[in-house]
Amino acid sequence: MFVQHKKLTYLNVGAEKIAHLHVASSNVQLAFADFPPQQCRAYLLQIAGGDKVLVVVAFYLVDSQRSIFFVPKYGEVAQDDAEQIYEEGFSFVESMGFVLTETDFHLLSLPRKQSYWSALPICQRPQERQEKPSQQGEGSGAESGSSASGDLHKLRDNSLESLGRFLASL
Repeated sequence: MFVQHKKLTYLNVGAEKIAHLHVASSNVQLAFADFPPQQCRAYLLQIAGGDKVLVVVAFYLVDSQRSIFFVPKYGEVAQDDAEQIYEEGFSFVESMGFVLTETDFHLLSLPRKQSYWSALPICQRPQERQEKPSQQGEGSGAESGSSASGDLHKLRDNSLESLGRFLASL
């Protein structure tokens, strides 16, 4: 079972530590907690370090320009168990509607790996986004209209959060 790693915002890992990398062949519309429904890209990778391997499922939210990461509930595993966990990650990503393709990343030369890896959006530090002007100016309208609008936003946000948890649990 994979769980969301809420503190991880991007992958700051050297390309030489990536043992396998699968990428979704197309985007899929998904909704995650705290984000509106939008097109997402999916990645499945193995990060190797010594005799341990960490399997990571990453989703890049195109409109929000943010990454969301899932890791196995029990974290890193021994090299011998990595293949089974990788298969579970593969099933997890494909159950959300993605079709994963092998990148042959492990066959590239180190300079090509570094170039490819550093260009992926899941490896980019998220940029701070400014709040939309329409949200900042909501309180300037009539009190009843502003209150109703705020209630609708709260209801929408709660619904999206519930949907995101539901989709993540599949």
